[in-house]
Order: sequence, then C-alpha cells, then structure tokens
Amino acid sequence: MTDAVGALWPDEAIEAIHQASLELLERAGVRVESPTARALLRRAGCLEGPGGRLLVPREVVAAAVAALPAAYVLVARGEGRCLAVDSEPGAIFVHNMGGAADVSDALTGATRRATIADQGDFTRVMHQLTRQHTVCSLLQPQDVPAALEPLYSYLMVAFETDKYVGGPGISWPFQARYLHEMAIALTGAAGADGRYPLDLAFSPVSPLLLGAEVTDALIDTVARGHVVVEILPCPAAATTAPAVIAAAVAQQNAEVLAGLVVVQTVAPGTPTYYGPRLSAVDPRTGVFTSGTPETGVSSIVAVLLARRYGMACDCYGPTTDSRTADAQFGSEHALNALLGMLARPRFLSGVGDVQAGASSSLEALVIDDEILGDAFYALTPRPWDGEALDVAAIVDGVLAGKGFLATRHTRRFLRSEFVMPRLRPRGGGGPGRPGGQGLAGIARQRVTELLAREPVGLPADTMAAMCDQIDACAREIGLSEWPDPRRLLEGRTSRL
Repeated sequence: MTDAVGALWPDEAIEAIHQASLELLERAGVRVESPTARALLRRAGCLEGPGGRLLVPREVVAAAVAALPAAYVLVARGEGRCLAVDSEPGAIFVHNMGGAADVSDALTGATRRATIADQGDFTRVMHQLTRQHTVCSLLQPQDVPAALEPLYSYLMVAFETDKYVGGPGISWPFQARYLHEMAIALTGAAGADGRYPLDLAFSPVSPLLLGAEVTDALIDTVARGHVVVEILPCPAAATTAPAVIAAAVAQQNAEVLAGLVVVQTVAPGTPTYYGPRLSAVDPRTGVFTSGTPETGVSSIVAVLLARRYGMACDCYGPTTDSRTADAQFGSEHALNALLGMLARPRFLSGVGDVQAGASSSLEALVIDDEILGDAFYALTPRPWDGEALDVAAIVDGVLAGKGFLATRHTRRFLRSEFVMPRLRPRGGGGPGRPGGQGLAGIARQRVTELLAREPVGLPADTMAAMCDQIDACAREIGLSEWPDPRRLLEGRTSRL
C-alpha cells in the first residue's frame, strides 16, 4: 500500500468497513425477489428476517470468499491480448464505460440516440488506443431489438477489435446463454484450465435488493458454468446509500458480498470480481453526479476491500459531469483517473465517459488515452540505479560546456523519461494549434484518422457462427423479424 493510499484509507478503516458490512448483512439482510434464489440462500445458511428479507450470517460470507479461485485468465482472440487476473497489485487493464444510450457532440454537447453503426465506430477507435486493453459495449444501440441488443453489440465489438471483448449488460438468462456460445466461437476457449471466454456483470439494486429477473439470470448463467462474473452495485451516496462515504462503501461492499454468496452457492469456485460503482449526488439538488472526487476516493477503498477478499477489482477512473470536452471534462477525467489507479486495481473503467455516463463522444476516447498516458507515467517509478544516476556522465555534461543534449546519457534516456503527448503541444514555444482550435478540435482530427483505417474483421467461420447464434436467439424468443447481423457488418465504414 502506498503512503498516499494508506493515509486515506488505513488498514484499520478497511477492517472497520468490512465488519460494518458483515453486521449489515446479519441485521438488515437482503431483499431477495427470486424464489429460486431464496431457496438457494436458505440452503446455504441464510435466515428469514424482518419483512421477508434474508439475513446473511458472516459464516456464509466467509465460505463464499473461501471458494474463490486465486487467479484466472480472460481470453482474447488477439495474440498477446489475454488478461491474467488476480487480486494483487500489478498490471492495470483499462476499459471503456458502458451502457450509454446517447452519442454526444464534443463541442456543443448536443446528443442523439446511439445506433449499432456507432457501436462499431467507437470500437474501431478504441481498438487503436494504446492505453486501453479491453473493450466492452460502450453504447446501447436503439436501432436493434432490445432483447437482442447485447448480442448485436457483442458481435459488432468483436468485428472491430481483437482485444479482449467484455460481456455487455444482460437482463435475461437467454441472453447469457447465447452470448456464451458467441464468446466460445470468438475465442476458442470454453472455461477449461482457468481460461474463460466471457465475463458478465450483474447488478444488485441499492439498497440491498436482489431483483428477480437479474438474479435468475445470474443463477442460470453460473449454473451453466465456464463464465466469469462481476458483481456491479451502483449506489448513490445520500439517496440510495448513506451520505458518509465510509458508510456508503460499507453498504456497497455488503451488496457485492451478497452477490458473491449467490454465485458461490450455485457453483463454488466460479471466478468473481468486484465492480464498485458508488457515486454521489449534488447535495443542493439530489441530482446524480460522478465527476467530483468522491468517485475516485471511493474507488480506492473498494480496491482495498476487494483485495482483502482475494477478488480483483474493476473500479471507476475517468468520469465527468460535463456534456462537452471542455476544461471541466479534462480536470475531472484526469483527477478521477489518477485516484482510481492509486491502489492498483486490476481493471479501470470509464474511458469515454461523458455527462456522468449518460452519453459518450468519439473525441472523449482519444482525449482519455492521452490522460491515461500521463497517469500511467505519474505512477510508474523512475529509474535511480547506477545507469540512471551515472555521476561520470553528469560530470562530463557539466564540464563539457555543451549542454546535456549533447551527452550519450541524455540521448539514452530522453524518450523513456519524457512524456510525448499526441494531442497537445509540449511546452509553450512550439507552433500553435491549426486554426486556433482547441483540444476537442485536435481530438476530432485524430478520430477521423483512426476511423479511416480498416476494421480488424472476423474470420468467415467465426462470423457465421456468431451470427447464427443471434438468429437462433431471435427465433427462440418469438421474433418475426430482426436485422440480418451479416448485413450490419458488410462494408463497415465510418459515418463521421
């Protein structure tokens, strides 16, 4: 634990929050709307509580935690792009936000409904971002059937990247079944030997409620096996959780643990990771917010709690309440990205976040890549060994009188020790931006360059197998017509 993290959330605080979460589960329990889930949890040792709630003894939580695997791999089809996952500090895998219904204009803030073509354009840009390691469905396209949207989105993302493709949000068991088959077709992995093709997120409802449909989908998915699960509660401090950050985190932690108990009761040993999405509200209006630093501060403590249980954590990083790529966007994204990274989570979410996750813009993606480059640099220890602290080289530079740019020592380290921004000039003495345009205008030029590149595409047999799953799902749920997924991929070009 770094000094900064330890000063903010010392070990004593983590233990106190953990104990508060256990007491909350024992005294208030969880409202469980699924009869199947209630029966499972009763058999696991949960007790009937007031108002039909189920009380979760700490021994039941301890047994669920003990069943977790220590490590696993999320499999990508691209060589060298698989993700090794455990709870220890180490590599941070960055991914985008998810679930935005709207696409926004980075300059004006105007929005429109997202389409499946937008999903492809956004993914093509994210595929080429050097600091983003995994891609999930950033948008919720409105021009495909809602029940099939996760499948169409998964197909489009897979067509545009060979990075690991994260599972989209789901609401019904049939979506998980078909997505799993699509993921197997895409990666060739089926969950054997700790290598998994798909992770799926499930969200308890705050405060401490497990909804019927989502919980039944979770149970069905876990029972089928060979999938990784993320428990993703989204409480808001002062409305659906207490205003005190530590208390809100304790409730969020209890919601994660309740979801973990369900997963491990159904199939002990199922890989499960921690997805904290605690946000705040504007105390003057009660409106949901995410750009202020409560997000980053609560992300840090969530990572530490997850690590206590041996769970990888997927916390929030860059996020903003701004509608445009303005100074507010930049300052909020930069601060929360850095805060979110401080405790070294395994996953960092938020790339492309605009307007507290309600929308996204293509320009936001490339600006975030630049911000994350600075943040990774800031958290990477600089060399101070004998080669870096070469006193003889420093003496030569001082005595030669020619400046240090002439020394071999400087040339050796110049590239590795200095950040080279792509979107902004380094220093104030260089040429101005073309036409006097701001950062959003430069980002728009960069987006245009990236969209002009060819898509990654899919092998013909893989694409056929994935499209067949969408057709089979549509028939199973009784649709009379649906967009041909093959047509959606033909001649994929940008609409920008």
